[in-house]
Amino acid sequence: MEEKLKAIVERIEKSQLSESEKNELYVLISEGLQSTVWPIMVKYMPQEDLEYLAADPKSRVTVESYAKLIGDSIKDGEALKEIEETMTGVLENVEKALTDENI
Repeated sequence: MEEKLKAIVERIEKSQLSESEKNELYVLISEGLQSTVWPIMVKYMPQEDLEYLAADPKSRVTVESYAKLIGDSIKDGEALKEIEETMTGVLENVEKALTDENI
C-alpha cells in the first residue's frame, strides 16, 4: 500500500497540475482513505464497550477509554487487514482516475 501511495504522489507531483489542483487532489485522497477506516474500526469494536460509552459520552469517553476502544478493535489484526485491503482498493481507484485524466 505504501508503494502505491508513493507512486500516486510522484505522478501528481510530475503532472502539469497547478499547486492548488495538486493540493485539492491530496485532500480528496486523504479524505477518501480516512473515510474507509472508521466504518471498519466500528465493526470490530467490542459492541458492549461501544454501547456503554455511547450511553453517556460526556462522562464516559476519555482519552484512555477511547484509546482502549481503538486498541481492542485492532488487537487481533483482523481490522487492520481489512483496512489495508480497503485502502489498497481506494488507491487502485485513484490510480485509475489519474490514468483516465491523463495524469
